[in-house]
Amino acid sequence: MTDLDCKQTEKLIPQFLKDELDNRTEKKFLNHVDGCSSCLEELSIQFLVTTGMQRLENGDTFDLNRELRMRIDTEKRHLYILSSLQHGLYATEAMAILAATMILTMVVL
Repeated sequence: MTDLDCKQTEKLIPQFLKDELDNRTEKKFLNHVDGCSSCLEELSIQFLVTTGMQRLENGDTFDLNRELRMRIDTEKRHLYILSSLQHGLYATEAMAILAATMILTMVVL
């Protein structure tokens, strides 16, 4: 899995905000944003512009920094759960192959 650079990450911000990234790209995106204050700042600015303007038009009150942090944390949790489920499926598949191999071995002998 290759890491994203700042330019690639900044291009993905609109897709992240629209929840249009695939899981693998989103994981790379979040890993980069976690370690890059410049990209996190750009994400915050774009989040403020897109979400904040809409909220202002609606007359809603908001704490965008908190909302963005919650959104990032939620996406990380989703990716963690998905990864755990995939590992569980791999383990189940390996057990099924092992069981099938053992049964075939007993039948042949």
